[in-house]
Amino acid sequence: MTSYLSVPLFVLGWALTPVFVRYMSGSYDPYTQAFIRYASAALALTLYSSVVYRGELLRAIRHWRILLPMSAMITTMQLAWTVAIYHTTATMAQLVTTLQAPLVILLSFLVFHDERNTIRNPRFILGTLLCIVGVTGVFMRDDGESIRIVIDLALVLLIFVSIAWAVYAVWGRHTAKGLHPVAMFTVISVYVTIGFVFTMLLFGDPRSLLSAGTRMNGIAFLSGVVCIALAHCAFHFAQVRLGSAFCTTIQLVSPFITHVLALGFWPDERLLWIQWAGGGILLLGAFLVIRARGQQSTAETTP
Repeated sequence: MTSYLSVPLFVLGWALTPVFVRYMSGSYDPYTQAFIRYASAALALTLYSSVVYRGELLRAIRHWRILLPMSAMITTMQLAWTVAIYHTTATMAQLVTTLQAPLVILLSFLVFHDERNTIRNPRFILGTLLCIVGVTGVFMRDDGESIRIVIDLALVLLIFVSIAWAVYAVWGRHTAKGLHPVAMFTVISVYVTIGFVFTMLLFGDPRSLLSAGTRMNGIAFLSGVVCIALAHCAFHFAQVRLGSAFCTTIQLVSPFITHVLALGFWPDERLLWIQWAGGGILLLGAFLVIRARGQQSTAETTP
């Protein structure tokens, strides 16, 4: 039951992420914003884990050979994600990265035996295919003369993020089976923050941490705690028990939450009719995936 309660935490946390990032884009450059958000998450998690999971935290620290390369990948992925949002809308950023779903499914099929029955379920396969069709519709743009797919910097970066996220999800599940998810991500968040110190000094403007003001820094802290610390820990906790393919596919509902929230801030978040159609197909695919997982869970618990 606790595993299923973790699902809405990471879904809502990641639905809020592009809204927060775009909202703060006027106060920070992408490199400085990435730093302050992860630094906030690292601070909150370090304090919490030091009190509640001290033993597990020390154990996670000893596994630095595994967590350090994972952190390097997350640093690159997070930078690409943040820069991409600076060049597109929050809704589009969230929709494009749903490409991670079929990639996670493929990797999970190759790595985890307990994923295979769910992945072979016809509803799961059909749902995933519908997700791909739906995302294709979301890629469409109206240039005034015709509706066509437009490839730009944001799209390229977001496709990279989808690939990197698939690797992270499967890698994270494998690692979290041997480490406590909260302690594991605490160490990762510290390593990633250290990495962002260097990228901020090289490419960003650290002075914006002062010029942004107390209010904006407070929003950045809230974003780091909710969208990074809480969401990532909930995701790793859930995917160890529910499967990485299932958890990642459930994230397909995040773009719609993002769209509703972002539309209240920016008028350019509105979608074309073909993008709405693609989004509807994508949501149907996600529903079929949920039904497939529910069938498998019932089969596993039936004597």
